Amino acid sequence: MIRKKLKARLPTPESIRDSRWLRWCAPWISHPRLWHLHRRAVALGVAIGLVTGLIPGPIQILMAVLIAIPLRANIPAAAFTTLYTNPLTFVPLYILAYNIGQLVTGEHSPLAIPPDSEWSWAGLKLLVPNLLQWFASLGDTLLIGLAIQCVAFALGGYALTMLAWRVIVTWAWRTRHARRTAAR
Repeated sequence: MIRKKLKARLPTPESIRDSRWLRWCAPWISHPRLWHLHRRAVALGVAIGLVTGLIPGPIQILMAVLIAIPLRANIPAAAFTTLYTNPLTFVPLYILAYNIGQLVTGEHSPLAIPPDSEWSWAGLKLLVPNLLQWFASLGDTLLIGLAIQCVAFALGGYALTMLAWRVIVTWAWRTRHARRTAAR
């Protein structure tokens, strides 16, 4: 049921190949596995999306798509999964990564607090440079924590997607089997 609804909404390789905006990259993105709802392709897309979602800046979806293409992962799953990071979750995820990095490196310096930004046009203009400066102040501890967090998120996302897919397919099979048995 879920698969049928998703399949109806996903673009076909032909519609992508015929799109005026995407025609130039059609040879790369028209491969059927990039759009097909296959459990391994979707699980790999989820893993890619979880990793690229931690990239700072607005290029998360683009990076997810660019990584999914050569790996033949599901592009919609990769792009959609990057949305778990947003302005509310981004800083807590980076603080978690910093704490993981502290556990691994043994460093016990206090965490630098992200800089305050005022809610004005001037404050928004300074937001990105202030956040980049904050990231730089966290150093190697943050990078090590992010690497570990990326690997854990990717493995966990892949495994959970494969498990959920298996549970859903088994439940659907048993329900269908029970209906057929009851109809006899």
